[in-house]
Amino acid sequence: MSSVTKSPPAVIRCQTCGKEIPLGADSCPACGRHHSESSPRLTLAILLILIFAGFAFTQYVVRLHRATEASLAKRWFNRGNQDMQANLPSLAAEDYRTALSYDRENRQYTLSLAEALLAANRMNEARSHLTSLWEEEPASGEVNLALARLHVRRGDRARAIGYYNNAINGVWDEQPRQQRIAARFELVRYLMQQHDLAEAQAELMALQADGPPDPSDQLLLGQMLLQANDPKRAIDAYDIVLRNDPRNADAWLGKGLAALQIGDYLAAERALATALEHDPNSEQARQQLDLVREVLRIGPAFRGLSLAERTQRVAEAFSAALKRLTGCAAQQGYSLAAPDTAKAGARASAAKTMSLPTVEATTPAPSNLQQLYTSGVQKQASATDAALRRNPDALEPTMQYVFEVERTAASICPTMDLTDRALLTLAQNESETVK
Repeated sequence: MSSVTKSPPAVIRCQTCGKEIPLGADSCPACGRHHSESSPRLTLAILLILIFAGFAFTQYVVRLHRATEASLAKRWFNRGNQDMQANLPSLAAEDYRTALSYDRENRQYTLSLAEALLAANRMNEARSHLTSLWEEEPASGEVNLALARLHVRRGDRARAIGYYNNAINGVWDEQPRQQRIAARFELVRYLMQQHDLAEAQAELMALQADGPPDPSDQLLLGQMLLQANDPKRAIDAYDIVLRNDPRNADAWLGKGLAALQIGDYLAAERALATALEHDPNSEQARQQLDLVREVLRIGPAFRGLSLAERTQRVAEAFSAALKRLTGCAAQQGYSLAAPDTAKAGARASAAKTMSLPTVEATTPAPSNLQQLYTSGVQKQASATDAALRRNPDALEPTMQYVFEVERTAASICPTMDLTDRALLTLAQNESETVK
C-alpha cells in the first residue's frame, strides 16, 4: 500500500517543445534537445552577473559625470580667482556663479561669489548669499568676517564690530589662530578709521596679551600701537621682535619713532642710528635721525645744560620762531602790520637784525598770526641771549611763545625747515615747561 504522504514526482518539460521528459532522461524524446537540471541555475547566475555589471557601469558613468562637473567647477573657480586678482569682481562673480552651477553644494564657491559681489558693490546680492551661509553655519569665521566687511561698506558700525568679534571668536578650517589675529588687526584698522582710538587700543592690548607668534605680526602690532598713540606698548612689541632679530631695521625704526613720541630723545637717537646702520637706504630713518639730533641740539630743557647754554638755545629758538612767523605770513600773502609807528619801527629793526623776509602783501593776516607777531616784536628785546642771562625767569614764557608760534604756523604752513620741525616736536612732546 502506497503512503499518502508521498508527493508525485515533479514533471520536467522540454524548454524547446514543451513535451514531458521522462525522469532520468538526458534529452527530449520528441525533439532530441539535450536537457540538464542545472540550466535554470546557470541562467539565473548569468542574469545576476549582468545586473551587477549594469549597476557597476551605471555607477562608473555617474562618478565620471560628477568628476567632470567637479573639474569644470574647479576650472571656473580658479578663473574667478584670477579675475579677482586682476580687480575684475564683476567678471569673477560670473565665474563663481558658473562654478556653482556645476557644484551647487560647495560653500567655498558661494562665499567667493558673495565676496566678489561685495567687491563689485552689489550689496543686496552679497548679503543674500552671506545670510544663507551664516544661517547654515553661524560660527564660521570666514562668513562672519565677510559679513563684517559688508556692514563696513554699508556704514553699519555696530553690526560691523559685532561680526568682527564673531570672526575673531569663530571657527576656522585652516590656521585658526593666524586667521583670528588677522581679523583682529582688521577690526583695529576699522576702529582707527572711525577715530575710536580707545577701542582700538583695547583690541591691540588683547592682541599683545595673546602674543602673536609670527615676528611680522609683532612688527605690525608695534606699528599699529604707534598709530594708536600708545608708544610705550609699541616699544614692548618692537623689543620682542629685536630679541629674536637684533638686525631688524624696521623694528629699530619703529622703536626710535616711539621713543621720539614719548620724548625720550636719547633713546630715539640710539634706535634710529641703529636702524640706519642696518638699512643705510632708509630715508625715513635718516630724516627722523636728523630731526632728533636737531631736537637734542636746540632743546633748552635737557638735564646737565648750564644757564649759558640754556639761554643761548632759547634765544636761538625765539629767533627761529619769529622768522617762521613772518615767513609763513609771506608765503600765504598776509600783511603783518604793527599797531603803531613805534612798533612798526621795532618790527623793521627786528626784521633787519634777523634777516627776516619782507612782507609786502596787503591781505590782513589772521588775528592769531597778527597777535603772535605783535607779541613777538614786543618780546624781541627781552629774548636776546644777554637779556635772558640777566633775567632767567623769562626763559619759560619765551619758550612757551616759541611753542605757540610753531603750533599755529604748522596749521597754516605745513612745510618747514629742520629747526622748526624740531621746535614743533618739542612743542608737541614737552610735558614740563622750561624752568
